[in-house]
Amino acid sequence: MKKLLYCTMLSALLSIHVQLNAQQTLEEKMEKEYVVKGSIIKGGKEIEGYIMKTGTETLMSSTETVPAPWEFQNDIRFIEKTAFDALAKVKLKDFDKYGADEIEGYKYQGDSLMTFESVKYADMSAVGTGMIAKKMFMQKFSEGKISLYLHYAPPAAMGEVSSIEQSMREGAVGSLVYKVGKDGKLKLVTNLNVKKELADCPTVVERFEKGGYGMESDKEEASGLAKLADQTLNRDAIRLAAIFEYNTICK
Repeated sequence: MKKLLYCTMLSALLSIHVQLNAQQTLEEKMEKEYVVKGSIIKGGKEIEGYIMKTGTETLMSSTETVPAPWEFQNDIRFIEKTAFDALAKVKLKDFDKYGADEIEGYKYQGDSLMTFESVKYADMSAVGTGMIAKKMFMQKFSEGKISLYLHYAPPAAMGEVSSIEQSMREGAVGSLVYKVGKDGKLKLVTNLNVKKELADCPTVVERFEKGGYGMESDKEEASGLAKLADQTLNRDAIRLAAIFEYNTICK
């Protein structure tokens, strides 16, 4: 009996040891090949695998690495799990490159799980090529009758190094956009017309019109750009509060 118990415990310990070694080997391989776990949605089917790391960029004037979340909106490189596991050395040619017009979306397991959908969007916040609607991957922030997404404006492609780097830092701050229903058009939250677009939920509209979502600024001394920035944040916060309540009580 004791011998059987000993053998069972030894077998269990060996199994744990093998699993830990396998996990360590996988993590080392992922780090070496510069990938994270993820999956793509293609033809309505989720396919597990690994995605080449993205979302960071090195400044031209130094070795400093800065967040580049706009890169998540571009093409991704993906390799299926079975192919990755079978290859001792993974080369660039082993990855499939997917754009937003080829798959419905993807999931990227970085520090946290991020879900991206293929959507069509025109950035009307600034004059430029972004004003032309095009398909891109956009991170889903929350889901409901009104869905919220995060959009990141890409930095300037040309100009002085200091200007490009400044636009990179500014581009790391995302803008919330929303979509009403499955086929709604994506628009900036700050432009949401609560009375018109949430008209099917009188409770929210009435509360909004009475200032029920409040959050008025107390920065009376603010002026110029500081005051404008504060007003913009306040406007977004009020509309976000209305959207969250709308999704809760008017499903």
